[in-house]
Amino acid sequence: MVYLMTSLPSLSFDHLPPITIDEFNDEAKAQLSVRHFRLLESVDIQQLNTEVGKKSIALFLKTIKKDQAEVRKAKLQNRQAQPERLPKSALSGNPLEREIKILQWQWQELLDMEAGKTFTLIEVLVYKLKLQIVSRLYSFDPKKGAEVLASVVDPVKNRKDK
Repeated sequence: MVYLMTSLPSLSFDHLPPITIDEFNDEAKAQLSVRHFRLLESVDIQQLNTEVGKKSIALFLKTIKKDQAEVRKAKLQNRQAQPERLPKSALSGNPLEREIKILQWQWQELLDMEAGKTFTLIEVLVYKLKLQIVSRLYSFDPKKGAEVLASVVDPVKNRKDK
């Protein structure tokens, strides 16, 4: 764990990730035991697998999943969402602004989770989740997003344009 964590580049929420998920996985596979690497593979912020082996990570992922479900349900029911941990301030703005606020909240929660956990499996798991967050953040393309939105909002017009 010590060698792995000291060999990884630092991550920052407001900078392009200096390493890809695949590069991280390759490095982790080379440095971790088979058991630890399997656990690392099971942690994915997009899939929100709440059955991972570390309680703090599992609880965090479970809470994200529950809060996202509450936000969707509230929207369908045309009411104010009541998330468990997600701050209500993260629910304002356009969809891109909300997504960025949610990613920032997740990033901060992960920073808090890894505090004092130097060279532990928790730190490795948190690094992967943070890498996934910044990778997602820097994958946003406003032009492509506008095209997708337009295709959903007015699909008939899009078919005529092609």
